[in-house]
Amino acid sequence: MDVRLLGPVEVTSGDRGVPLGPPQRRAVLAALAIDAGRPVSLRTLIERVWDDPPDRAADSLYAHIARLRQALTVTGACIERRDGGYTLEVDPDRVDAYRFRRLAKQAQLRARDDFARARLLGEAMELWRGAPLTGIPGEWAARMRYGIEQQHVGALVTWAQAHLRLGRPDVVVTELTPLVPRYPLAEPLASLLMRGLCALGRGAEAVALYARLRGYLADHLGVEPGPELRALHLRILRAGTGPAPRPALLLAQVTG
Repeated sequence: MDVRLLGPVEVTSGDRGVPLGPPQRRAVLAALAIDAGRPVSLRTLIERVWDDPPDRAADSLYAHIARLRQALTVTGACIERRDGGYTLEVDPDRVDAYRFRRLAKQAQLRARDDFARARLLGEAMELWRGAPLTGIPGEWAARMRYGIEQQHVGALVTWAQAHLRLGRPDVVVTELTPLVPRYPLAEPLASLLMRGLCALGRGAEAVALYARLRGYLADHLGVEPGPELRALHLRILRAGTGPAPRPALLLAQVTG
């Protein structure tokens, strides 16, 4: 059994999806799965599922849990009443959001080399299927979505840094090109994509990327890019003057 929160909320058993029902019931499952193996109080569940709980929220919650228990019978997992709340009894590592955090944390260990770091983070990123908790409404889901996406950005930054140090700018450019527009405020991602482009001898594209980001920030926030990104942009412009440098030399110039 696998519980998927990194995208639409789903449960799979083998290669088959488990019918979960309407978004509110999926929200109940997500509220339990985010703390898999640990009890979640009735009050906390209600607060996670409803921004403005109805009068009989507890009764609705009991009904959703009963339906989820029935749906999960084919998976070997279950929902148990424990310590005044409910627990999704499943190995936390079967929940993709938990597994993502574990892999990202392992990759951050200083003892690991860049090969191991890139491999672990690559495995973590393969779990990503889109915006976390897609289709789940409410403030709690929005907060969780934002927090997990920030973890995703952090993992991408570490992954890209490792690959650049390993001399794999092509991999970085391929992965980050579609992602940077989705996270226009994540300047470290833009910086790493610009560095990857320079390493491939595509400095003009790096400059164009900076211009697009600067325009977005000016139009939407009325601010300039941060000092580190501005400094990188200036180094790229300076490195691009005179005879065209070799890609490796260009990268050294903009990272030095």
